[in-house]
Formats: sequence, C-alpha cells, structure tokens
Amino acid sequence: MVPRAHWKGFLKLSLVSCPVALYPAVAASERISFRQINKQTGNRLRQQLVDAVTGEPVQSHNKGRGYEVGENQFLQVHDDELEAAEQEGRSRPYSGAPARSAVQHDEQNEPANVRAPRRLFSPAPVKSIPRRHDEPLGTSAEPQRADPMRTSAVPAVPAPTPIENNRTIEIDRFIPREQVDARYLDTPYYVVPRDQVGEEAFAVIRDAMRAKDVVGMGRVVLARRERPIIVEPMGNGIRGITLRYSHEVRDEASYFANIPKLKLPDEMLRVAEHIVETKQSDFDLTFLEDRYRTVLISKLKEKHAELPRKVVAATPSAQNVISLMDVLKRSLWAEQPVARTSATKPAPRRIAAPSKGSPSKRSNARARKTG
Repeated sequence: MVPRAHWKGFLKLSLVSCPVALYPAVAASERISFRQINKQTGNRLRQQLVDAVTGEPVQSHNKGRGYEVGENQFLQVHDDELEAAEQEGRSRPYSGAPARSAVQHDEQNEPANVRAPRRLFSPAPVKSIPRRHDEPLGTSAEPQRADPMRTSAVPAVPAPTPIENNRTIEIDRFIPREQVDARYLDTPYYVVPRDQVGEEAFAVIRDAMRAKDVVGMGRVVLARRERPIIVEPMGNGIRGITLRYSHEVRDEASYFANIPKLKLPDEMLRVAEHIVETKQSDFDLTFLEDRYRTVLISKLKEKHAELPRKVVAATPSAQNVISLMDVLKRSLWAEQPVARTSATKPAPRRIAAPSKGSPSKRSNARARKTG
C-alpha cells in the first residue's frame, strides 16, 4: 500500500513545471519504539512541564522558545520573529556567492590572504601547501583554489531567486553526480507525477538529466524551512534527496591531520590487495538486515502470546440504534398486556334467541281474540 504523500507541489525548471508529490523513501514506522511505563502498575507515564526555578507545573499554552545566552538567561523568541527570519532568509543572497561586476579583474591581482569559500561539493580532495617559516602570519602563500566547474568562458552562477511559494521545487543548476559528497546527503524521497497532465513535462525533465548524466540541485520548503535538494532519475521516476547545510558537516582536516604518511612494504600491500580481491562481491541487501530487530520482534510475539486474553465487549452496530421514544413505548406495551387486550378488542354483544311462548307473542294473540 502506497503511503500518504509527504509533500505536494510542482517541480519547476525555468518555464517548465509539472505537479508532483514527494513520498518518503524511508519507513520510519517500521522501527520498534518503546513507551515509558510504571513497573508496578504497567500503566503509561506522562511527562509534565515544570519550571526549573520555581518547580511549579507549566501549562502547554505558556510554553515558548528561548535562546540561551547565559546561566538561566534566555532570549525569548516569538513565532512572528521566526516567520520574518524565514522570509528574509529566502531572499538573502548566499554569503559565499561571488560578487558580480562589469569589470573582470585578473586573479593574480587579488589579495593573497583572500581564500575562496568552502565548496559544498568537491570532486577530489585538494592538498594544502605548507607555509614557509619566514612567512608572516598575516599573509598566506597558499594560492587560490581553482574552481573545476568555473572557467573563463562561463560566467559565475548568480544567486538563486526566491521561491515563489512553499509548493515549488525550484531547480537552480545541474551538477555531475560524482561531485556530490555523501556527507551532505540527508533524507531520500520518491518524486512522482500527480496526474496525467504533468507526466509529459515530468518525463522531459527526467530524461534530460539522464541523457546528460547530471543531477538537478534546487530548493524546497519542508516544515516551513527552505532545504537544499538534489533530484536525479531513478527508473521511471525521480529520486529527491535533501541535503544538509554546510555548517552541519564537520571538516575532515582536523581529524586526519595527525595521521602520518607511512611507507609500506610492497609485499605487505600485495597480500592486502589479494585479500581484498578474494572478498570482493556485489552490493547485496541481505547484509542490511537489522538482526537485532528480527530477534526482538520474535521475542515480543512470544511475550504477547503469554498474556491473558481480554474479553472485549461487543460494540453495538450502528444499524440497531433506534430512538429512545420507541424504546419507551415498547416497554410500556410489554408491561400492560391485559389492559391492552381489553382496550383494543371489546367483547362482542350477545343477542338472545327468542323462545317459545314468549311474552311478546302471547300479548299479540290476546289482542286478536278480543278484537
């Protein structure tokens, strides 16, 4: 069964757009989660908000946001301030975007201490040049890193325009797939066309990226936050992966700086390479099974089977619901059977049959004799 769409909107490339839907590629509901319960009663526990200083409970409507600036000192931030920051952030240019000017300057005339901003995607690690001992700390002899995606014939890419609305995936540029650093990949989604009208435009964008072997990089608003996203062909559909922000990923230089470079013997390398070749195989999803989850599910089923079965009262059907007045009338009808019978069915009147020598006939006979 296809889950409910996480997001619905439009995939836009220049003047071409098509209605699409984002479906989560990761099933978070399959994870086993536990609730906090009371060990003595087995009942579920509820957490209560308590003021850290006064110790008094706090109602949910009094809960707010605060940025800590000192010990028990917070800057209270309101919702309207956050919303204003979101709108301003969408229209603000990138801090590392190159300045555009009509006059093109030679790269050799740039100050030596100005370093290029850190790129989000790098095709290969760049070795740093050690600084000379007689060089002052204020300047650096390290040359500016050349941008492999930028040449003298290709102008700098301008800062992206603000997203029109919260229901648009705006594709700003296309980059080679091998340049995407795996550290920045965050959450995967399946991008699917929503109706037959947009299937043609959807197929055009998908097949164009597949023919050029590139992925599209753009932005999308999820949970009121603008997130960078890449889209790439995947079978008949498109796979979208949100990216982490640049400040969220740590630089590897501080971790790998103290690793020494060793000169390894050739024989040792040949043995290690032989072991690698013998263990080389294809990617198999079988090795991605969460065996802890499999064992835990079986144990939970065993414990559930040992519990006594609870007798659940049958829920009355909605078709049997009748008015209260009808029930009261039926109860009154059932409690008075005798009165009901006498009142509804009166006893038939009995007419006596005339007998011989009745008084009426004798009086009539006497009247004829006397006449």
